[in-house]
Amino acid sequence: MKKLNISNAFVYSKNDKKSNYNADKKVKPIPPYIRDVFLARLVEGARLTSFGYPIIDRWMVSDKIPTEITQWNCRSKVKEPSKTTMSFFCEDMYFQCVISNPDKYLELLSSYESVIGLDASPYDNMPKVVQCSQIFINLAFTYYLGRKGIKIIPNVRLGSEVTYSSLKAYPKNTLIAIGTNGFMKSKSNQDIFAKQVKLIVNELSPCGIIIYGSFKEDVFKYVKENNIPLYIYESYIQRRRKKAYER
Repeated sequence: MKKLNISNAFVYSKNDKKSNYNADKKVKPIPPYIRDVFLARLVEGARLTSFGYPIIDRWMVSDKIPTEITQWNCRSKVKEPSKTTMSFFCEDMYFQCVISNPDKYLELLSSYESVIGLDASPYDNMPKVVQCSQIFINLAFTYYLGRKGIKIIPNVRLGSEVTYSSLKAYPKNTLIAIGTNGFMKSKSNQDIFAKQVKLIVNELSPCGIIIYGSFKEDVFKYVKENNIPLYIYESYIQRRRKKAYER
């Protein structure tokens, strides 16, 4: 197989006129640019599960219960970042910019009390490989923030059973977060979610669970039976609806 010899490559300068371009004139070669669309650099130095998920270390996790929680698409409304925990419990399109260029937002993210891990959606009707990819993105981004010294709270998000092995990537006996937006509408969804919550509790033995969004007693019954503290925060949509009803 032929390989590109970069050292012998000629580069055409925008300042050269094509008619006068001297092919004998060597210009300093430009190294090939490889776009890291697979976010490989985010997991540099990480320990990996047998499946390849980056493992979040316990020291990265905040032990402080959030004063309040907001979501990424509402960040302009935050008045006191040091008393606010940032989450990504919003539509995926709103945080694509962060995934594409996390370094650009490190300074902003470090200003918050803590940051709840990414929430790219692994819907259980997605192809299995896509679900696993979404989970990987969540873990890779969360690990990267932790490695950069930002206090994080792992967001545990599961899809179908193929994603359950990702629980090996989360630390045990720490705070974790679970977003419930969109999962409490039907009884069948609640039953699936309750099963996943039980699995999460048995695997991670969290010291506390932060709930962002709708809360159903039956879904989190197993958590209460195990005397694990629950910290419930209304979502932005819930707060907005409440204000509308009060008018």
